[in-house]
Amino acid sequence: MVLRSENVCQNLQIEVTLVNATTTHLLRPTLRVGLAALAGTLLLCLVILIDAGGDPLSFAFIGTRFSEGDPDGTVGYDGQFFYFIARDGADAVPYIDGPAFRYQRILYPVISRALALGQADAVPWTLILVNVLAHSGGAALVAYLLAARGVSPWYALVYVVWIGGLYGLRFNLSEPLCFALGLAALVAYRHDRLRWTALLLILATLTKELGLIFAGALALHAFSKRRWGWSVLLAGAPLLAFLLWWGFLALWLPDRPTQYPAARFAWLPFGGLLHEDDPLEFVLLVIWLVIPALLLLIAALRQMWRRRVVPLEAALVITSVGFLAIMPGVSWDDPVAAYRVALAIVPAGLLFAARFHPRALRGLALLWGSTFVLFLLMLAAIAAR
Repeated sequence: MVLRSENVCQNLQIEVTLVNATTTHLLRPTLRVGLAALAGTLLLCLVILIDAGGDPLSFAFIGTRFSEGDPDGTVGYDGQFFYFIARDGADAVPYIDGPAFRYQRILYPVISRALALGQADAVPWTLILVNVLAHSGGAALVAYLLAARGVSPWYALVYVVWIGGLYGLRFNLSEPLCFALGLAALVAYRHDRLRWTALLLILATLTKELGLIFAGALALHAFSKRRWGWSVLLAGAPLLAFLLWWGFLALWLPDRPTQYPAARFAWLPFGGLLHEDDPLEFVLLVIWLVIPALLLLIAALRQMWRRRVVPLEAALVITSVGFLAIMPGVSWDDPVAAYRVALAIVPAGLLFAARFHPRALRGLALLWGSTFVLFLLMLAAIAAR
């Protein structure tokens, strides 16, 4: 009996040692990539701030049409609405083009307002801070998931330089936080922390409805594993929270989120792309989004057919490409919007290639990493104005 007890204790110690070694093996490279992403993101923001004379409001890209009520004024960009909501809370309605549509993406401005402690002058800085941490944190989470597959975590830097994520950072938009929370849900799911997974999916969806991409992927994987209850929870909890918030907005505001063009999906797969009338932008969208998406979808469906299950990475590819296929024409017509709302395809593609096609990972990284050049050109164009 004494020998058996000693053997059991030794086995437990060995298991604990192995778990700790594995955790350390994953956390160290994750931390390195996360710190590199943070340093690069901070440097980029510093360059933008210097060019703007140190004005943090340059990230919000505020136009006079909404801020000053001038119908003939400059339009600005969507980040201004997150700024107004974070600064004024419920009193921001007069400064917003579509209140119900903008307020449905509530978590980013709420967190920024909370960090600013209600001080209006601090809000422009906290909006930047939240996105810097979210963008670099998202890269760290991708690095963790790549390292768990035995692939170099440095491929996660593609997530850092992908033009869509950088657009979200540059214009004070909600994509960095939304996708960071979605990726955190993937990590929690991988560790079988399903309640945390559901909570993170709810938070991601209340940041932006694109969080449902991650919810759909995790629910699909759980369903394929015959975890019926968890499948329903992972899909239903964020959707229910989103609908309840919609209900509150319907009682408070006279408009509806679905009445705006950005909420009208394309019925023809990739039909929204036909709204893009600039030949160069059309070609770049096809090269950087459509072709990789279709190739990844075909590869994911092949893995499903071979395995008779839905691998997690394949599920994420399916939901990411599925959203891309129905993305509204107004998003395709604005490449800034197209690249940022399609951000989910980047971690999906990297993680899928890492598991099933590691030889293709370098080519995918080079393809998507090259979008950084276009982002730099955009920054130069803004600086020249």
